[in-house]
Amino acid sequence: MTTRAPPRGGGTRDPRSAGLAPTQRDRKVGSILAAARALFLDHGFDTVSMDMVARQAPVSKATLYAHFASKEELFTAVVVDEAERMTDEIGRIVTDRSDIAAVLKRVAEKFVDIFLSEQAMFLQRAVIGVVPRFPSIGAAIFESGPKALTEHLAAFLGEAHRASKLHVPNPTLAAKQFLSLVRGDLDITRLLLPAAVPSRAELETQIEAGIDLFLHFYAPFET
Repeated sequence: MTTRAPPRGGGTRDPRSAGLAPTQRDRKVGSILAAARALFLDHGFDTVSMDMVARQAPVSKATLYAHFASKEELFTAVVVDEAERMTDEIGRIVTDRSDIAAVLKRVAEKFVDIFLSEQAMFLQRAVIGVVPRFPSIGAAIFESGPKALTEHLAAFLGEAHRASKLHVPNPTLAAKQFLSLVRGDLDITRLLLPAAVPSRAELETQIEAGIDLFLHFYAPFET
């Protein structure tokens, strides 16, 4: 059931929030997101209420609803924030064009480390249960997470193709293949078997094998 804000004078925003300077509003939103993130991780989507978030932030309910009109909107903001953090980190890595293999390894290590973190696993489980009821949440997460990540990597691979460092006629497809190769079945294993934490050696083996296969397939043509 959607948790929406109670009526507030014809839908006007909380004057205590509206009068704040941008930095103060940013701090309020940051406090709300941090509280919501901790609560969603500990209790899941269904159990958490907007009252719980307001108490933990701590902010008034009017301030909370001034920024987030429903629990679904707040949950979306929390997960999108996590997705953007991951894609931004990888986006910074692929700005380096000096050594293709080294950059791909850094991308793979960062991707796997973030993707398999306890926080990411908890959020993925929560998202799986929410998306069938609220498809818009899934769409927002896809845009800011998997799609953005693929676009960052595809841009890097496209540049490598134009520089004849790799032969990648379809960078978007290649980016998806690369992420699948280095991830393997690590994600589904962690989702279904939470206690099955792979060792660093196992992760390195998965990553290096995936990179070797990718670079072999997309090796530039010899002239």
